[in-house]
Amino acid sequence: MIILFHDYTSPASAVAVARVHRLVAEGGSAEIRGTEVVGIDAVLPVTLDMLAELDAVTEQAATEGLTLRRPAVLPPTGLAHVVEDVAVTHGRDSTWREHCYRGYWTDGADLSEAATLRRLAERAGLPADQVAAALEDRVALLAVRHRSAGYRREGIGGVPTILYDRTLVPGLLSDADLRTLAALDPDSR
Repeated sequence: MIILFHDYTSPASAVAVARVHRLVAEGGSAEIRGTEVVGIDAVLPVTLDMLAELDAVTEQAATEGLTLRRPAVLPPTGLAHVVEDVAVTHGRDSTWREHCYRGYWTDGADLSEAATLRRLAERAGLPADQVAAALEDRVALLAVRHRSAGYRREGIGGVPTILYDRTLVPGLLSDADLRTLAALDPDSR
C-alpha cells in the first residue's frame, strides 16, 4: 500500500494529497497520514524554502484545481491534525483535508485557531461536539506530536513523503507515477 505523509502548510503536500485523493477515488490503494513537521506552538514567519516550494508547485496546483496564495504566516498544524483524526473516524478525512488545504492556501485561514478549525470542520460535515472536544483535548494534541516524532524517527523528515514497501520516496509524484506505483502494489491486484 502507498502511504502518503503530508502537512497542511506544505504547498507540495497540497498537490500530492489532491493526486492521491484522485487515485483512491479511481480505486487505487493508498492511505494518507498527517504529520506536523514543525511541532511547536508558535506561529512562524513564512520561510524562503516555503516560498521556493510554492513557486515550484503553483502551476501543478492549478492543474489540480488548487489556488495557492502566499500565506502570511506559518502556523502550527497540530490541531488541524487532531481534527483530521476526528474526520478519519467519520470517513470524512478526504473532505476535511480538502477544506483545510483550501482554507489555508486559498483563503489564508489560520490553522492554529480553534474557531477557524471548527468552521472548516463544519463545512466538512464533521460533528461539532466531537471537534470541539478534540480541540480542547491536550492529550489528543500530544498524541499527534508523539506520532509525528515517531514518523521522524522512521526517516520521514519532510513532506510530502511516500512510504511504499518499506521504501521512502518523494511524495510529489505525477499521476502516471502514482498509478504505476499502485499497480506494483500486490494489495491492489
